[in-house]
Amino acid sequence: MRIMSKTVEAFAGSAYFRLKEVAEGVYAAICVPGSGSLGNAAIVDLGDATLVVDTTLSLQAARDLRQAAEQLTGRPVAYVFNTHFHGDHVNGNQMFAPEAQFIATGKIREVLAGSVADRLAQHRSKTDELIGMIDQWEKDIEQEEDEKIRQEMRWEVMAEREYVRTLPEFRLTLPGLTFDEEMWVHGSKRSARLMTFGGGHSDSDAFLYLPAEKLVVIGDLVLSGFHPTMSHANPWEWLKILDRIEAELEIDAIIPGHGEPCSIDTLREVREYLRFAIGLASGLDPNDENLDGVTIPEKYDDWLFRFDFKNNLKRIRELSKQREESVQG
Repeated sequence: MRIMSKTVEAFAGSAYFRLKEVAEGVYAAICVPGSGSLGNAAIVDLGDATLVVDTTLSLQAARDLRQAAEQLTGRPVAYVFNTHFHGDHVNGNQMFAPEAQFIATGKIREVLAGSVADRLAQHRSKTDELIGMIDQWEKDIEQEEDEKIRQEMRWEVMAEREYVRTLPEFRLTLPGLTFDEEMWVHGSKRSARLMTFGGGHSDSDAFLYLPAEKLVVIGDLVLSGFHPTMSHANPWEWLKILDRIEAELEIDAIIPGHGEPCSIDTLREVREYLRFAIGLASGLDPNDENLDGVTIPEKYDDWLFRFDFKNNLKRIRELSKQREESVQG
């Protein structure tokens, strides 16, 4: 299947995302860096129902996403599918309630109802503290020597401020329908297979597969032109999931969690990155706490989320130590 790059004209536009039709009736909503929102989304026309995958970080972006879905398909959104629990993929859920049914894995719902809800309550009770942290982060940006990282940090600050601004009206909206391995959503035009092979990028990562189109909306298991984010990751499980996706599914097109629509080649690039990072982390000097001697390889130098590179290595090093202690214990 050829990935189409045409900009969709049926929707007037949003400051938060750009629309691209990736297959007939399947649209990627690609996040605009620095807009105050994060995370891609997708709109899938099932024929007699509309399904949206992920809802971005910003409530206004989610309002625009709902409007786009309604204009493109001519009907209200019937289903919202969350690929994982991170805020840049679920915070806009409330903009589709109460009409839509929300779907995710049971584990995603559990995390949202547990630690995510607890963190939200803390942010509400200590909003001034949160604002102070963001203010300090903004000051710290100017101490960063890498201009590309400084720009990305500014984008992150904008997203954090957008989140704080919407806290008073924000409502955590949980999925009412859950599954453990897979479920199907059938429409008159096409059927969508909702799947999970476990957790790699997060505690539970789900994705949507359209068999006829050989297209997957994959969340943050694949990022296109971005460093994979490992703050909640298990990179070894992540690798297994990517291996299984490629082995079991025919894929021509991917709508990633961040970046432009891509092909199976990008999944392979992410897999190569994970293997490289695991190998690099294993050889790091344990006394080099800040990884001052580590630089981003040229191959990944143009990828966004540059500030995650060293964080990823630290995460892998920490997990490797835990794995060794577990084996010894």
